[in-house]
Amino acid sequence: MKTAFLKIRTFSHPWKGESNKENSYYVGYEHRGLSEPMDTIVIDPEVCTVLKLRQLIEEQPNGNIMRRRLFFHDFIHFMQRCRNPLGYVGEELQTYRIGTLKGADAKDVKIIKKADESKLICDVIDDVSKTDIVLIPTTQIHPVTDRLSDKN
Repeated sequence: MKTAFLKIRTFSHPWKGESNKENSYYVGYEHRGLSEPMDTIVIDPEVCTVLKLRQLIEEQPNGNIMRRRLFFHDFIHFMQRCRNPLGYVGEELQTYRIGTLKGADAKDVKIIKKADESKLICDVIDDVSKTDIVLIPTTQIHPVTDRLSDKN
């Protein structure tokens, strides 16, 4: 069994308020769009799929029941606060995608394709030990290009 510790971050496009002058602290967004690592998940990348990782991000065992992780509960609230520059509606307002980060800047975030979510982590991420996981609200992703939308 090979163990990996995945740091979990969040992403939303930076926003400086309606006047374009407000500090990110006041409008509730991270300075460059990326949060600091907020939680850590322990996995075996040779056994765990991206779908299983999604489940581990959302829930953790507590005795005989599964409970929503405190981090994920905060992330749901975060998704509801995010600006929606592309006008998503309905269920898409409550969904997210998983991305990877090798580096220190939001421009280094790569979104995992939906078709790859059934694959093993080791097949999707080439160097798990140097990669953080980024949770991205769907509202921050362009619906056609499937990239981080830069429309503010």
